Amino acid sequence: MVQAHVQLMLPRAALAGLLLLLGACSVQPVMPPEPLPPVEVAQDSPAASLLAAADTARARNDFSAAGRYLERALSVSRSGEATVLYRELAELRLAEEQPRAAEGLALRALREAPDHPLWQADLWELVAEARDRQGNDTGRDAARDNAERLREDP
Repeated sequence: MVQAHVQLMLPRAALAGLLLLLGACSVQPVMPPEPLPPVEVAQDSPAASLLAAADTARARNDFSAAGRYLERALSVSRSGEATVLYRELAELRLAEEQPRAAEGLALRALREAPDHPLWQADLWELVAEARDRQGNDTGRDAARDNAERLREDP
């Protein structure tokens, strides 16, 4: 009688194992990830008009005024907007041939950056450019490696 019970269990166990194996092999549809929201200063932000004024000043090559507008924008920016403003300041400092300041501002933008791999990759490229202009080839290469890694696995 015990033997009959074992014989009934073996086919059920084999069937259960087969079902588990087939279940593991099934293909589940993969939903594409939601696109990340853009990293930007909101139009209704107090910093938006200052950012626009900085852009206008920079277009006139008035880097001093552009810097003042951006620094003022930082003081009134909302949460999450500082990364944009630090990036703008970093680009301004590069245009002014101040790569050391640009690197520091780009790294600050990275510290403030949201979990947005493509945004972070662009910031690492800015760090790489600043380091390149300082003659720091090793630092430039490390920054570019960080950017590449972020772009490969967004």
